[in-house]
Amino acid sequence: MSALRGSLTYSRFFVTGDVPGDLAGATMKRIRASAAQPLVAEEDQNERHGWCSIEDVMDTDLDHEKVFFNEYVCLGLRIDKWVLPKPLLNAHLRDAEEAVLKQKGVERLGKKAKADLKLFVIKRLRKQLLPSTKSIDFVWNVQSGVARFFSQSEKIQLLVQELFEKSFSLQLVPESPGTAAERRGLDAKAQKFWEAAEPTSLMRADDDDGGDA
Repeated sequence: MSALRGSLTYSRFFVTGDVPGDLAGATMKRIRASAAQPLVAEEDQNERHGWCSIEDVMDTDLDHEKVFFNEYVCLGLRIDKWVLPKPLLNAHLRDAEEAVLKQKGVERLGKKAKADLKLFVIKRLRKQLLPSTKSIDFVWNVQSGVARFFSQSEKIQLLVQELFEKSFSLQLVPESPGTAAERRGLDAKAQKFWEAAEPTSLMRADDDDGGDA
């Protein structure tokens, strides 16, 4: 999930919209406003995402030198999430429930009381743990209009698309045969042929799962 190290598996996007001449001046304030903020144990939010430095997942104090590199915009999509091991949560929840039953002198708790108790236990456990933190690199070549995001998860791609539009007032369009054809600039004849094209299966009608390879 990194442009600087590790695997080079990525997804390609095309940036659409009018890019400002002074991109840094027009967007730096919004980029900083969309920087990742740490999760707080007392809050109900279980997950949070935002920008971070591409070089340091813990660095969210973004400035021009950390984001703009010649014709490139480089950022990390940081995702923080509370991950509580289920056995740990169940053990603490069981102890808390027994204590409440004993204190109130009842045999069972109602549905709402159980939900409230579970939330209380979760928040208490969060104070003893650190959230899971990961960063996925995002690199945009402003001159070519091509962006690379080092994840192929559709769920995470939606996060970076939403954050990018919020920060730059531009759109990230996933690469596809259609977008590639549009960017290539087909002539009228080729465009008509392309629009009439239909998906074609490469599997023969008599193929089935039980046949020989």
